[in-house]
Amino acid sequence: MIRRNILMTLVAMAATSASAATALAWDTEQPDGRGLSAEVLSAGRVVRVDADAGKITIEHRPIWRLHMESMTMIFKVRDATMLTGLTPGDRIRFKVERTGDGFFITRIENSNG
Repeated sequence: MIRRNILMTLVAMAATSASAATALAWDTEQPDGRGLSAEVLSAGRVVRVDADAGKITIEHRPIWRLHMESMTMIFKVRDATMLTGLTPGDRIRFKVERTGDGFFITRIENSNG
């Protein structure tokens, strides 16, 4: 019985480590033209677009640099024109920044191709 518990614990630890490594790959740095890391883009899926209010609801992966777990969240955008052409279900990569007024999206790339 003790061996079974130890084995189950090891399996759970391995599964947790593997999922954490996968999640980290989503919050990756994008190189600039010189091969230097220019900025960090996060990955997510558009749930809702409210262009009139300048807001977008995104189901996103963990954003480790902001200490955020995976969740669905409403973000304000710096410029509402960034929302043009985005529809629910679109896979996106985005840059989010924290300010005194909350979180703002400063860049969005549609990853649907």
